[in-house]
Amino acid sequence: MLDFTQLLPFSIASLILILSPGADSFVLLRISHSQGIKAGMSALWGINLGNTAQALLMISGIGLVVSKIDAAIFVLKILGGLYMAYLAVMATRAALRPAAPAAAPSAEGARIKSGSPFMQGLISNITNPKPLLFYLAFFPLFIGSADNVPLQLSMLSAIFVGMALIWQTVIVYGAVKLSETMKSARFNRIMDVVCAIAFTAISVLIFSEL
Repeated sequence: MLDFTQLLPFSIASLILILSPGADSFVLLRISHSQGIKAGMSALWGINLGNTAQALLMISGIGLVVSKIDAAIFVLKILGGLYMAYLAVMATRAALRPAAPAAAPSAEGARIKSGSPFMQGLISNITNPKPLLFYLAFFPLFIGSADNVPLQLSMLSAIFVGMALIWQTVIVYGAVKLSETMKSARFNRIMDVVCAIAFTAISVLIFSEL
């Protein structure tokens, strides 16, 4: 039996956490702004494939085992920090590139390498151990009186991933709309600088926790 009384407090707490900016949000923002809706949505599905995989690890109990292996968490943090640093370098290079006539991405998106945004989103998520550790610490708080714990965790995971999908879709369309409204090389450069600073800060934060 499931404990549905936990849904409201869980949803409120999840909404607050989902709205908090993080690495995935800035990856979506930059890809959507620079490459359009198709690329942004591709990155979104990559991120949420990672979210779903980490949720399944938590539900199955494998995530708890992995979280106890210090070496595994250490390696994931190293990879995550390096990937954020790589994204910071890419954003910095884009910001320093000589200005060219700005063209907002169309609704069909800019021409991109097949699968590239999807992989960026997926790598951003799976190289960050924080979502898994978050699932392990946060979700059990809302098991309540449920006697089928895996099913309760599955329900909570579906709600969380669904809410994240909605908010991330808003980010994608919002970034593209902003690009269409602010058609200037200066605005594009500002966006690249903001993302470069965010990726650098996240990378430094990850390495500071080693």
